Amino acid sequence: MPFTSNNNCKIHYEVTVDSEGPTLVLIAGLGEQIGAVEYPEEQCAIFAKAGFRVVRIDNRETGLSGPEIDEDTPFTLHDMADDVAAVIQDLGGEPVHVLGASLGGFIARWLIIRHPTLVKTLTVVMSGSSAAPNEDGPQIEPAVREKNGSVLTALPKDEAIENTTEYWRWLWGNQYPFPEAFIRERIAYCYDRAYRPEGIAKQLQAAITTPGLWEAQREITKPTLVLHGGEDPYFSLEHGKAIAERISGAELWADPKMGHIMHREQWAELANRVKALAARAS
Repeated sequence: MPFTSNNNCKIHYEVTVDSEGPTLVLIAGLGEQIGAVEYPEEQCAIFAKAGFRVVRIDNRETGLSGPEIDEDTPFTLHDMADDVAAVIQDLGGEPVHVLGASLGGFIARWLIIRHPTLVKTLTVVMSGSSAAPNEDGPQIEPAVREKNGSVLTALPKDEAIENTTEYWRWLWGNQYPFPEAFIRERIAYCYDRAYRPEGIAKQLQAAITTPGLWEAQREITKPTLVLHGGEDPYFSLEHGKAIAERISGAELWADPKMGHIMHREQWAELANRVKALAARAS
C-alpha cells in the first residue's frame, strides 16, 4: 500500500495495473477515491490493454489520503497538483501521461503548469472552464452548488447510499443507461473504505480559493485531449469547448450523449484516443 508525502500530507496511490508500458496517472473528481464510481478496475483494464501502466490516486482528504498531523490546514488546487507531482516522483520521476476528470481536470491542468517536465500528455474529461465570475467564460450554474450541498452532510450508510445514488443519477444524463446496481455497490464499498463528506467540503473550498487557471491554462503546450458531454448537468459542453480553445492544439471530443461521467460505452474509445495522444508525444 504505497504512500508518499507532500507538505505534511500523506498521499495514497495504487499501481492498479503494472506493466512495462508508459504510465497513465488517473486523477479523480470531487470526493472520489480509489475503487469509487470513477476509474473502476474494469476501465483500468481497458487502459492496460491499450498498453498503459495504470496508477490511481486518493486525492487529498479522500480515501486514505490526509494530513500526517492532526490539523485542519487550508489547501488549494496547487497543493493537490503538487500531491500528484509527489506521486510521480515516488514512481521514479519519469514523465507520465495524465488524465483528470471533473475536479481532477483542474488538478491535472495545474500539475502540467506547475510541473511541466513530469507530464507528457494531458487528457481533461468533463471539467470546468475555470473562468472566474469576472472573466468571460462559462460559469458554474447555481443548481450545481445546491446538488453539491446534498452530499456534504454525514449520513448513516443506507441513507448515504440512497442519497449518493440519486446524485449520480443526476450526473449521468439521460442518454446512456444508468447502472444502478453498480453505482450502489461502489458507493457502499467507498463508505466502508473511507466515508469522508467533510473532505468533499474541503476540496470544494480548495477549488473556490484557487483563482487564475482561466488564463494560466494558455501556457499548456503538451498534446491535450478534451472530452466533454452534451448531457453534462454539472459543466455544460461550453466548458469543454472553452478549455480546448484555450489550450493550443488541443483536440476536442464532444459526445452529445455523455453526462458527467465516463460511460462504460466510451471506455474503449477513450483508451484508444489516449494511446494516440501518447503516440503524438513520442
